[in-house]
Amino acid sequence: MQVEANIIQVLDDVTANKIAAGEVVERPASVVKELVENALDAGADEIKIELQDGGKRLIRVIDNGSGMSRDDAVLALRRHATSKLRSADDLFAIMTLGFRGEALPSISSISRMEIVTRRESDEAGTSVKVAGGEIVDVADAGTPVGTAITVSDLFFNVPARQKFLKTAQTELGHVLELVNRFAVSHSEVNITLFHNDRSVFKSAGSGKLQDAILTVFGRDAAENVIPIYGRNGPYEVHGFVSRPSFSKPNRSGQMFYVNRRFVRNRNLIHALDDAYKGILLQGRFPLFVGFVEVDPSLVDVNVHPTKIEVKFVREWEAHNLVSTAVRDALSSSAVSPTNMDSLPMASPPLPIRRPEFDMRTRMLNPPAANDQELDAFRGALASRLDRDIQTIIPREVQVQPEPNMPDDIPPITDESPLGNLLDGAVVLVQARNMYIVAQSPRGILLIDQHIAHERILFERLMQAHGPEHMQRLMIPLTLVLSRRESMVLETKLADLKELGFEIEPFGKDTFVVRAVPTLVAEKNYERVIRDAIAELTEMTVSRHRLVHREGLLTTASCKMAVKAGERLSMDEMMLLVEQLSRTSNPYLCPHGRPIVVCISNRELDKMFGRA
Repeated sequence: MQVEANIIQVLDDVTANKIAAGEVVERPASVVKELVENALDAGADEIKIELQDGGKRLIRVIDNGSGMSRDDAVLALRRHATSKLRSADDLFAIMTLGFRGEALPSISSISRMEIVTRRESDEAGTSVKVAGGEIVDVADAGTPVGTAITVSDLFFNVPARQKFLKTAQTELGHVLELVNRFAVSHSEVNITLFHNDRSVFKSAGSGKLQDAILTVFGRDAAENVIPIYGRNGPYEVHGFVSRPSFSKPNRSGQMFYVNRRFVRNRNLIHALDDAYKGILLQGRFPLFVGFVEVDPSLVDVNVHPTKIEVKFVREWEAHNLVSTAVRDALSSSAVSPTNMDSLPMASPPLPIRRPEFDMRTRMLNPPAANDQELDAFRGALASRLDRDIQTIIPREVQVQPEPNMPDDIPPITDESPLGNLLDGAVVLVQARNMYIVAQSPRGILLIDQHIAHERILFERLMQAHGPEHMQRLMIPLTLVLSRRESMVLETKLADLKELGFEIEPFGKDTFVVRAVPTLVAEKNYERVIRDAIAELTEMTVSRHRLVHREGLLTTASCKMAVKAGERLSMDEMMLLVEQLSRTSNPYLCPHGRPIVVCISNRELDKMFGRA
């Protein structure tokens, strides 16, 4: 009788470490995170980070912390070896950044690593060389107190992982974002970052949070923040938030820390949004740097391998703490919702030539609908707005490369498949200051005012961009940006100039805007440019997208368009619908989102029991 081999096998240490590396190490920034956390836990107040080729070729982190003995340096390369825990009970009292004991063995298993370290009490330091998880050499080394860890050829033995790495600039952006977080959470530590032997970041190291905000977010941000403080039972929060006059188009300016650990927590994000409710326009986000301090037994930091997610034992106490502290800070600074002078000004009327309207677009009470029917419709529509509704897009509509549009776009004819829904549309009302409600022969139309205007502006910018459509500024605009924004903008200057934006470097993280496209000049061009840079940075670094020239126009048109939450007059709504109908594709915005939703006549009849 033949005996079958066992199906279950125990993995060798190298394979197990490679699997662990898949959870801990995603990219060079993951390596930097683990090594910097170890340096901070070792008490370092000076940390130097060196990268080559975005960290794909080399990562070196040098610190002046406590260092390690020879035995500890070797033992640290074993999985689950840690100086932070002694028993399972310690998991409920974690105050250090690292504790899992997986970082060094996981990193060494997918790279070539050298550890050079010395304690103050040791006459000689130690050098440990590792390749693919195997120790190849241990020797004495002359080195200052502290630890220097060099990681080269990341993923050299895991080519399937290596191919997922992005460009050097993108990987550098991820590292810089990470270093920004450490510079804020440990403002007393001097942190420097070099890429290809060029300095790209240096923290103040003064111990003042305001200085860290200035370094990370720039002068404009630092001048527009106010302090927050609050206590709620075992929870305490302190930090800074921005005044409503300073906001961003995304959450890239928000940093939440729990016991000095950068975290992502939906509960805290909701608390911040709740505090600003009614103060900022929809789609605008405040800058926030906040530190929640709590007994470690009341927070679980061991819910994710990367240690970036946390769970509170009493979630709503933490929520109320942050929400109340931010709201109190805003009220004490005379920027409460009732202080309308502090609110950002709405965009001016649409900066476009006013065409002659067809008489049908002026008719607010079409012959086919009497007052009773319109009242009945409005009542039914109010109960309908929060339900899922189907976007109706003609089958002929396809997403195509954007063409150059002529100066005067002729009206869409009845034969055009794109004219079906908007042909004969009559504007009725604005709903929630977000949607234009119109009636057409096909049914009731809901039109997103923001992305409708975005489509209009995009096609006008496509038709009229470049140096010949550039307007020079009488007083050049100076922009002081964050380091991450500066790095992204530097790579886009040539593309921006072809589109009509003349922007030049003007010292470290400072740029001068000398000209903008004519259409942009008619708007609040400083806000448009700042928002566009913030969005480009977010797309390039966080969403891993390469933004080409058409993408730059898409971003610019999005930032210029009327916003959700802005009240429009009847004339402005009619003008918007008229001009939307003249675009090449009135159903999809440049980002690919639907502009028009239709509730068909048949569906309306069914709602009223007439079908």
